[in-house]
Amino acid sequence: MSMSFRARLLAVAVAATIAPAYADEPQTLPEITVFGNRPLIPLAGSTLEPQLGDSAGATDAAELLDTTPGAAVVRNGAQTGIVQLRGLFNDRVNIRVNGAAITPACPNHMDPPLHYVTAAGLDSLQVTPGVTPVSEGGDSIAGTVIARSAPPQFGADDSFTSFGLVGAGYNGSHRGGDGRLTIGTANNDVSVQYAGERLSGQNQILPDGEVRDSGYNIAKQDAAIAARLGGGVLRIDAGHHDTWDTGTPALPMDIIYDRADRGGISFEQENGLEARLTWHSIEHLMDNYSLRPLTGAFRMAAPTTSEDIGARIGTTIRHGDHSVRAGVESYWNDFNGYQQNMDTSALQDMFRNAERDRLGAYGEWQQDWNSDWRSLAGLRYDRVESDADDVIQFLPASAALAAMFNAAEHNIVDDNWEWMVQTRFTASAAQAYELSLARKMRSPSLLERYLWNPSNASAGQADGRTYIGNLNLVPEESHQINLGAAWSGANWELTPNLFYNVVHDYIQGTPDLSLPLVMGQPVLRYTNIGRAQLYGLDGGWQVKLSDAWALRGTVSYVRGTNEDNGDNLYRIAPLHGDINVDYTVGAWLNTVEWRLAARQNRVAAYNGETETPGYGIVHLRTRWQATKSATLTAGVENLLDREYADHLSGVNRVTGSDVAVGERIPGAGRAFYLAGEYRW
Repeated sequence: MSMSFRARLLAVAVAATIAPAYADEPQTLPEITVFGNRPLIPLAGSTLEPQLGDSAGATDAAELLDTTPGAAVVRNGAQTGIVQLRGLFNDRVNIRVNGAAITPACPNHMDPPLHYVTAAGLDSLQVTPGVTPVSEGGDSIAGTVIARSAPPQFGADDSFTSFGLVGAGYNGSHRGGDGRLTIGTANNDVSVQYAGERLSGQNQILPDGEVRDSGYNIAKQDAAIAARLGGGVLRIDAGHHDTWDTGTPALPMDIIYDRADRGGISFEQENGLEARLTWHSIEHLMDNYSLRPLTGAFRMAAPTTSEDIGARIGTTIRHGDHSVRAGVESYWNDFNGYQQNMDTSALQDMFRNAERDRLGAYGEWQQDWNSDWRSLAGLRYDRVESDADDVIQFLPASAALAAMFNAAEHNIVDDNWEWMVQTRFTASAAQAYELSLARKMRSPSLLERYLWNPSNASAGQADGRTYIGNLNLVPEESHQINLGAAWSGANWELTPNLFYNVVHDYIQGTPDLSLPLVMGQPVLRYTNIGRAQLYGLDGGWQVKLSDAWALRGTVSYVRGTNEDNGDNLYRIAPLHGDINVDYTVGAWLNTVEWRLAARQNRVAAYNGETETPGYGIVHLRTRWQATKSATLTAGVENLLDREYADHLSGVNRVTGSDVAVGERIPGAGRAFYLAGEYRW
């Protein structure tokens, strides 16, 4: 994709955000403006609106998904929460952070997309596992997660009024703390605000020790200005995110620094027009010696950069009982990285000017046939073009592989077509049923195609194996079906979902016996296997026992298999769920949470994946709305100080820890947390 074409499309996106200004009727501060131009949300979807008590004990935003039906979190460190939806994770999940697509700078996904928004900084987290409306994005087969910060607040008249928030907290699992400040001013037409946040934590505690190399440091700043224009809201925002000295004990290296800058301009109109331009740039440095002991290896460092630009223009046209959505969007990613032996100063390219550009168009039709039947159908096309320059710097031992890579064609274009159909039948006020069908596609990542030399880079799989890319990969093709229901009574609700997903040309590592063994094991080349399948169920439930007492919970189960050889798919969450008892008295909410996970003995042989036992842990949480403006929350996680390890937790690689090398990293021991905030 030429730069001139990029420039023209960006100009169109910017131009679409310019409209004449019209004054709206005065509103009361703080008024929050949100436009509802989204498609029918599947019954399997969830929208989380985190409260202070939900985020106070979390180390990152991904942790909020731990009790969301169909979702789980793959974790290699305190700040490395990788989203898994129905057994699929990494690039198979469509994640948007304030409208931006973020490509991690680390080839091992130390910095997944939700790393760049904190738990306390979230306004909402929309999670749709499985079948996703085509207007919400393409190039993914697992589902969609949309993270949003707070929308702009406007005042009541022409006079500017101040607003803000100050908060602080203590997280006992890492003996760390956080502080945040938001200040702003607004009238009925203009809103300006600044937000800053600082988080830090030491090594994670265990019932009988700690996890070495698991601390973290984060600082972030964001500023935004919004204005009412042309019956909509124009918003311009920018931010800086800084992570440093942050350990990832399940990976070969740690984050020395990760500096990200971002900017965006968006316009959303009440009549359905949406235009957005986003930019996100990361400078990332990791090494294997600054934060952890170096034993029997060279001192290695790997600087990488990742830059994303996104543009989207869409509209919704409503007429009577139906609506039509259509739009185009484009995303461009530039990626560079090399490795350096700090003892010899030798350099080796990993990716040189690698690019992955996607241009997509979609159309969607939503029909309300009558009060009982509603349908949604969509068609989407994505053109995905990827490329990379020849490698120039390489070690003598890699000369033959470099020559083979340089001699091959690097420019690859995929034409991906997707469709989805969803029908909902509302039998009564207490019963609804939904059937969703879809064909989804995902093109290979830059890592999967252009990793020319064997490396531990595995986009966060963290299985200790060595991988190499494959220029002959074709896109994954997923065919999905979801059957959902929502049943309710006077004091109860149940929302189960059954799903089946068959993926043709599924990409995973397979042994390449033409390459020398690494530590006695074959190198795994990213390869399309004929067929993988995933099926299972997930859902939520709740029962109101009285005005004060309530029960609620979730359950998630997925089974994944490689149909070519009968093996299990790697790093899939076991059957898991939670049971919560809530007790509410006035402004005081108390919760006992029992989090459960079954034994996972269906593990991937090709990765050498080990089984994990089941567990149950108990958390206590309390939140007090002291005044309309002040909130206090406290809790105890892992109340019984139980030793356990989540199956999706990584395997330790750091020596000198209270966790042996090769052992799955346990969950934190008994830990207290406390937080408070004041709004005005």
